[in-house]
Amino acid sequence: MERLEVEKHVSVPRTVRMHSTGCPNSCGQVQVADIGFMGCLTKDSSGKIVEVADIFVGSDSHLTDVYKKSVPCDELAPIMADLLVEKFGAVPREREEDEE
Repeated sequence: MERLEVEKHVSVPRTVRMHSTGCPNSCGQVQVADIGFMGCLTKDSSGKIVEVADIFVGSDSHLTDVYKKSVPCDELAPIMADLLVEKFGAVPREREEDEE
């Protein structure tokens, strides 16, 4: 997931710490970030192997909780945009444009 792809959808007014890893030992420390991604491979409904990520959400000095599991990587940007609005005060770009 590209940061710029998410920024097309929302404007984030503060720093959001994001950690990602593909290591099952959590070397990227997803549990201590505001938003964490634990990537892995799995099979989709047709049996094709796809990249997915479990999304973890925390902040305010507590460990993250699982927000969503096995999200296909090509579907992360809109989910991230919604999550940033819901939990981190982001403003949807279309609303930002309307206010100008």
